[in-house]
Amino acid sequence: MKTILLKHLAQLNSGFTIRESIDYLEYGEVKAVQIKDLSKQSHQIDTDLLTGIEWRYDSKPQYLSHNAILLTSRGELAAYLFKGDIEDKVVASNSFIIINIIEETVLPEFMVWYLNNAIAAKNYFSSVSRGSSLPITTVGALKELPVTIPTLAQQKEIIERHIHAQREKQYLEQLVQLRHEYNNALAEQLLMKN
Repeated sequence: MKTILLKHLAQLNSGFTIRESIDYLEYGEVKAVQIKDLSKQSHQIDTDLLTGIEWRYDSKPQYLSHNAILLTSRGELAAYLFKGDIEDKVVASNSFIIINIIEETVLPEFMVWYLNNAIAAKNYFSSVSRGSSLPITTVGALKELPVTIPTLAQQKEIIERHIHAQREKQYLEQLVQLRHEYNNALAEQLLMKN
């Protein structure tokens, strides 16, 4: 295993600064990713859930490419994987730092896991984030993130174990919900008998 700074593994950019409130259109030519559009349960970006916007800027949009990683730059850090393509015409707002992996020895899925879960990453971010009530992470600080890179086989194993644990968590949450509904139904039956 080796540890390499993120700036040697990826290209990093800030998302686009949208100066006014976004006017959502049912069929806008460009789709914009904002923090409110992302799921807490999944760390993948679903392009079907994004709403189109009208592009009103002179500059050409910087569309997200396949396997781009979006890291929230304000508040609680969370990384998301974009599985779409440039043809989907999706841009990220300035609430994100865009990470495009350039090193073939790093799987994008592993990098998302690392950013979201690795203790070393969490410790690094807590030491470099600015602001107390709403921590801010900068592109410059992110470039200096040390990333421990296991073999591709180990990266795949970490990803598979994580996916399995997420599935187990989902099943347990469903079981708790069913138990709650069952107990409420039983309680209602008991109340009706009295």
